[in-house]
Amino acid sequence: MEVQISTLGGAIVKINAPDRNGRLANVVHGRAPENGIHLLPAPGHALHRLPWHAVALVEDASVGLRLVSPGPHAVLATYVLDEANGLSLHCQAPAAAPASICLHTAFNMAGEGEGLRQLLTVSAERVAPAGRHEQDCAGTRWDFRLARPLAELPGQARYLLGKRINGEVALRLFDTASGRLLEVATDADSLRLGTGEPAPYLWLEPVMAAAGGKIVLRFSAQAQGLPPGLP
Repeated sequence: MEVQISTLGGAIVKINAPDRNGRLANVVHGRAPENGIHLLPAPGHALHRLPWHAVALVEDASVGLRLVSPGPHAVLATYVLDEANGLSLHCQAPAAAPASICLHTAFNMAGEGEGLRQLLTVSAERVAPAGRHEQDCAGTRWDFRLARPLAELPGQARYLLGKRINGEVALRLFDTASGRLLEVATDADSLRLGTGEPAPYLWLEPVMAAAGGKIVLRFSAQAQGLPPGLP
């Protein structure tokens, strides 16, 4: 697997991931700098739009990049890619008030096309749909504890994960055609999901022209904390 990371906002620009036959395709489809690292809430401190300082990391079984953001809200972000095609991100940010650091990266595990048949699994029993109160997932359209097509996700929502022990896997997105599987493990309190319906944020646009003029649907899963006042 190949990963490209930009010093502009610490954004993941490209992930070339193999299918079941070893063919590579880029599964990241976001516009920099919106698919970079964000600090919330941080009015006036758009870290994803600033140039970060980067230092390469090379070890026996992994490679990586350590980035430090400029300004008063200095964030240390460390990416590591291991031999098992696992990409990890660890962030640290000293802050006087509660804050949430999240990575806004949009995926399509097929590499192109609408991606609506990809199977989504979310290990959460509670959900807060956009503009609505927190509720149980069971018996609703928001219940993805068993794999369902991405097309059935009703819209944007924040899934409440509870306590994740040792960064347990909270989400899986599987493209049956290619065999590519995205697993998201996190120790964050929630995952904010969206496919672009509705799409008030740039990184949740439903379609965009990828390299070569192909059209793709982008799916985002942002692991976030829950600082006071964060919607």
